[in-house]
Amino acid sequence: MRAFTSSLVLLLLSLSLLASDRALAGSELDWYLPWASEYDDSIPTPEDVLGFQPGEWHASHDQLIRYFEHLAAASDRVTMVEKERTYEQRPMLVVRISSSSNQDNLEEIRDARLQALQPGSGEDLTEHPVVNWFGYSIHGDEASGANASMVVAWHLAAAQDERTREILDNTIILIEPAMNPDGVQRFATWVNMHRGQTLVADPQNREHRQVWPRARTNHYWFDLNRDWLPVQHPESRARVAGFQAWKPNVVGDWHEMGRNSTYFFQPGDPDRDNPRTPDRNFELTGKIAEFHADILDQYGVPYFTREVFDDYYYGKGSTFPDIQGAIGILYEQASARGHLRETIHGERSFTEAVRNQVLTSFSTLEASHELRDELLGFQQQFFEDAMDEARQDRRKAFVFGDPADRGRTVELVEILLRQDVEVSPLGESIEVDGHQFRPGEAWVVPLEQPQYRFILAMMERQLSFPDTRFYDVSTWTLPLAFNMPTAELSARQLRRLDAGQALDDVPGLGGSLALDVDRPVAWAFDWAPYYAPRMAQRLLEAGVRLRVATNEFEASVGGGESREFARGTILIPAGLQDEASHEEIESILRRYARRDGVDVTALDSGLSRGGIDLGSPSFRPVEPVRPAILVDDGVHMQEAGEIWHLLDHRYGVPVTLLNHGELGRADLDRYTHLFMVNGQWQQQLDERAEEALHEWVHEGGTLVAQKNALQWVSDSGLYELDFRDRPQGEEDRLPYGDFSGDIAAQVIGGSIFETHLDLSHPLAYGYTREKLPVFRNSTRYLEPGDNPYNQVARYSEEPLLSGYVSEENLATMGGSLSVKADRVGSGTVVLFVDNPSFRAFWFGTNRLLINSLYFSGAIAHTRRP
Repeated sequence: MRAFTSSLVLLLLSLSLLASDRALAGSELDWYLPWASEYDDSIPTPEDVLGFQPGEWHASHDQLIRYFEHLAAASDRVTMVEKERTYEQRPMLVVRISSSSNQDNLEEIRDARLQALQPGSGEDLTEHPVVNWFGYSIHGDEASGANASMVVAWHLAAAQDERTREILDNTIILIEPAMNPDGVQRFATWVNMHRGQTLVADPQNREHRQVWPRARTNHYWFDLNRDWLPVQHPESRARVAGFQAWKPNVVGDWHEMGRNSTYFFQPGDPDRDNPRTPDRNFELTGKIAEFHADILDQYGVPYFTREVFDDYYYGKGSTFPDIQGAIGILYEQASARGHLRETIHGERSFTEAVRNQVLTSFSTLEASHELRDELLGFQQQFFEDAMDEARQDRRKAFVFGDPADRGRTVELVEILLRQDVEVSPLGESIEVDGHQFRPGEAWVVPLEQPQYRFILAMMERQLSFPDTRFYDVSTWTLPLAFNMPTAELSARQLRRLDAGQALDDVPGLGGSLALDVDRPVAWAFDWAPYYAPRMAQRLLEAGVRLRVATNEFEASVGGGESREFARGTILIPAGLQDEASHEEIESILRRYARRDGVDVTALDSGLSRGGIDLGSPSFRPVEPVRPAILVDDGVHMQEAGEIWHLLDHRYGVPVTLLNHGELGRADLDRYTHLFMVNGQWQQQLDERAEEALHEWVHEGGTLVAQKNALQWVSDSGLYELDFRDRPQGEEDRLPYGDFSGDIAAQVIGGSIFETHLDLSHPLAYGYTREKLPVFRNSTRYLEPGDNPYNQVARYSEEPLLSGYVSEENLATMGGSLSVKADRVGSGTVVLFVDNPSFRAFWFGTNRLLINSLYFSGAIAHTRRP
C-alpha cells in the first residue's frame, strides 16, 4: 500500500524552489494531488508504465493509450472503450471510472438515466449517479490537460480513502485523455525532440516556437473545439456520440492560454452569455466556481472569472452542454508551451500547468458530488421545461429538403441524427412558403421532443444580441449554411402530413441508372447532387473524356422519350473515348451512381429535341485536375485545411500541399490550379515567386484566391481590384474606456448574408436558386468593377440574414461582390471575398469552390460591348 500525503507543507517547500527545480517537482505524484490518501500499490502509476512522472516529459498519445490500457487491466474501477479512429488512425478512447459495483452495471445505469430523463417519465433522476465528462487537450499544443488525465485517473483507480470511495459510488466519470490525438502526438514529438537535459525557459528557444502547421489542430488542420455542433470529423462524431449516449451533468473542457496570463474558469463574461441558456445553468456554474476558487486559493494559484471568454457559440466544448441540460465549464491554464518558459510572472513549468489542471479536475468532482441533487434536478427539469415550451410553440415542426440535391439534404439529416434529434421522412407532398416538399426529397423535424431548445439553436436565424463582442461566430444557422429550403409547419399542417417512422439510420444518397439504350451515343448526369463531382473525378481518373453543358438541352433517352438537362450537366460522349470502353464506362457508372447519389441517363441520339446538340461547341471539355494549395508560414492554417479536406476527403481529389517558399523554383506546370487562402502574402512571397506565379497564370493556370489573398492579387499587378472602404467616424474625441468595445463592434466575427448568383456562370453550375447565403467573417469589400459579366455572386442591397454586423459594415457591404472570376492571359483568376468552405459544414457554398476546379476552363473572356 503506497502512502502519499498532499499538504501545505509540501506546497510551501515547492514554492521555495528555484524555477528549474519547480519544473521537476512533479517527480513525486503527491505534489499534484489535493487529497491525502493511501493507494493500492497494485495499480500502476504513470511512471511505472512510461518510465517518467507526468510533466517531466510530454506524454505522446500512444504513451497515454499504453498507460490507460495498463490502468484498466489492473483496476476494477476502470474500463476503457474505443469509440472511433482519427484520420491518422489513432484510437479515440473514453475511460470510464466508477466504483466496481457501478462498473458491473454501467449499461443498466446508463439506460435508467436516459429513461428518467424522458419528459413525463415520472422517475426521479436524483436517485441515479451524477455523470462527469472530462475532456482534455482538444487543442493538441495545450498539453497540460492530457498529461493531467493520467494523474486524475490513477488517483481515482488507486485511492483507498473514504472520500474517493464515496464519490465513486455516486459518480460516473468519463474521461477523454486526449480529445485531439493527432495534435497531441504532433506536439509531444515537437517539444520532446527539443528538450535538453537542462531546461531552457527562453521563449525564443525552438522548443517554444512550433513550425507550421502547429499542433493545435487535427490532421486536416481543423479546430476541433468548433466542431461539437456540426460534427464533421471523426473525433467530434465519437465525442458527441458518447455525450448523447450518457447525457452527462457536468462537462469539463481543459485548455491553455497565453503564457503571461494566470488561470481562468467559468463563469465567463456575463454580458456575452447566449440568451437561450437558462439562468439556472449560470447559477450552478457560479456554485461550482466556488469549489475551484477554494482549491486554487489553498495552493496560491492566481485566477480570474467573468471576463475575456464568453459562453455564446454552442459548437464549443464548454457551451455545447449548456443547451442540453448539462453544465459546461471552460478551464484555461497559462501555457508553458514546452517544459519551462519565461513569463511576466516568472518562469512557468509544465509540471505547474499539469498540477493546476489536476486541481480543478478534483474540484469539479467535489462540486458535482456536493451539488449532485441540484445538478440532476436541473437536468431533469431542463428537458421537462423544453417539452413544455415546445407544446406552447405555435410552430410544430420544421420541414426541409432540396429536390435537386438529396446528398446535401442527407448530410443535414445526419447532423441532426448525431445530435439525438428525431427526424422523420416526409410522407406526402406539401407546399410551404413557396417551397415544394415531396416524399423522398424532404424530412420533418417535430418540435415536441426533448431536444427542442437545441433544434431551435441550430435551425433559427439570430438577429438580436446581448452584446456586440463575440469570442467566435455570432450565428451558425444550419439551413442557411446548407442553402437548404426549409419551412415551419403549424399543427394543422403537421396533422395533414403522413410523417413516417422516425429514422434510426442516415438515409442513402439515392442515385439511379437509366441505361436501357442499346447503343448509347452518350451518358449524362446532372451536376446539382452534392457528390456529382466525386463521380466526375472517378471518371476522369479512369481516362474517361467528359464535357460540361454551358447551355440547356433536351435529349432523347430512348423509347421515344426525352429529358431536359440543365447547364452544368456532365456529358460522356461515347464517340470521343479512346481509353475507356463502353463496358468500362458503364461499369464505373453502375458501381458509383448510388454511392454518389447521381442519376445517370443513357442518350440514344446526338440530335437534341431542343437546345444544343451533343456535338455542340457549347459542350466544353472537363479536363483532369491537378490542384495544389499554397501552405506554410503566414498562411491561415484552418482555411488551407478546409480546402484540403474538401478536395481530398470528400471528393477524392489528390492535392499537393506546396510550400509557398518553393514557388520561385517549383515546376508549376505540374498543376492546373493553385489555391491561395487567407495569409500574409505581401510578406511571404518574394519577387521571384511573384514572377513565377504571374507567368503560370498567364500561360493557362487557374489561381483561386480567397479573402485577403485578393489584396496580393491586386497589389502584385496580376489582376486589378478596387476595394470599398467602410466610412470612419468623425468624432474628434472618444472615451478611452470605450476603445475595445468600439473596435469589437466593427468586427464581423461570423455572420450570414444573402448574395445573388449569376446562374448562367460556370461557377454557379449545379445551383437552382439565384439567392445564396454566404458566410463572412471579414470586413474586406470588393467593388463590382466595370465588367458586368464576371460578377458571379453579388451581395443584396440589404444582405443580412443572420448574425451580428454593425450598421456601417452592412451599408458598405450592400451591392459589393462576393465572388468574381475572369480570364488573365490564357489563364483564369477566381476570387472569393469570403470563405466557401468554412469549418467543413458550409455545404451550401462548397460547390462554388468545386466549380472553380472543374469548370475554370469554361470561363470565357468577357468585355462590355
